[in-house]
Amino acid sequence: MREILKLKRTRLFMLLPIGALFILLARLSPFIAEYIFARGLYKILSLPLGLVTGIFPFSLAELIIVLSPFILLSVIICFGARLIKNKENRSMVIKKAAVNVLCFISVAVFLFIILCGTNYYRYTFAVQYNLNVKERTVEELKELCVYLKRKAEESKDAVDKKDLDEKGVVVFGENRTYKDFSDVAREAKKAMSRLAEDYETLKYSTGGAKEVMLSKYMSYGSIVGIFIPFTMEANVNTDVAAYNRPADTCHELAHMRGYMKEEEANYIAYLACINSDEPIFNYSGYMLAFVIATNALYDYDSDAYWDIMEGLSGKVLADINYEREYWREIRSHEMAEAAETIMNQVNDTYLKANGQESGVKSYGEMVDLLLAEYFGEN
Repeated sequence: MREILKLKRTRLFMLLPIGALFILLARLSPFIAEYIFARGLYKILSLPLGLVTGIFPFSLAELIIVLSPFILLSVIICFGARLIKNKENRSMVIKKAAVNVLCFISVAVFLFIILCGTNYYRYTFAVQYNLNVKERTVEELKELCVYLKRKAEESKDAVDKKDLDEKGVVVFGENRTYKDFSDVAREAKKAMSRLAEDYETLKYSTGGAKEVMLSKYMSYGSIVGIFIPFTMEANVNTDVAAYNRPADTCHELAHMRGYMKEEEANYIAYLACINSDEPIFNYSGYMLAFVIATNALYDYDSDAYWDIMEGLSGKVLADINYEREYWREIRSHEMAEAAETIMNQVNDTYLKANGQESGVKSYGEMVDLLLAEYFGEN
């Protein structure tokens, strides 16, 4: 054991208690989480990391995930070869391997904590920008939904005809406003930077969003985007309905800028999109808010929900129907049900472990922010 402890890499074990201390401090004090971590350590470390990984046009995280089985197999083979070669000292080979695994875990957990974990406990977006979040009546929620319906319809009317297919569904491609995802990612970054002029906590930028090449497989797990703190990359599923992509992209960029809570990332994405100069971004933002708000309304007043949906314009319904059919087809695959169940459970556990007690239901809490904004200005 003494020989093992003499290994210099065992010092990395200290990262675990240091990380635990950081999380404890962040949980106990939003001030520390905000000013020491979110606006301090996080920005200092994430900015250069994002700039480096941003050089690559593809997702490094996706590449690592794809290669991980082969990497793991190589490690196992090397470990087996060492056991065969060192027959007389196999116990030491096993101990060193265990140390290496523990060192890897220590570094990974520590990096997760400082690159995103502590950000869950910063001051809420509502507190930072004086949004009056409080209990609201169902009538107020209905009024918000009617307003968002109107804005969604108006913004869809503003979308150029060249960006619609024969059914009126938003599409990207040749001779369209957005040829491919790189155009969407570029505009999303501009939209976030423009928003940062009014929201100073968003005033820094690192890498941009990246397309996931295996997006179809993300859909099987009902994942439309994922922020990977280890590579500081905002990864976006580009197989889903086109009208969703601007909001999905801004959502992941909001995570990259230090807002880890899902409802806050959704709200920031909504703000970035509706304040963009691009009609498709406006539409994407209003549709994000409309869908989330009406889903909440359905839980409390299904009749009011159906009244709103029955009066929805055919132009907006075209996108909704396309998206509904897309997810119906995805979920018809055998692997989809198991993948979705597993990913929902993993995501729910992850959110709860990071202080979002409502787990996956926290996606609906954006409605509180929308209500606070709407009734604070109207």
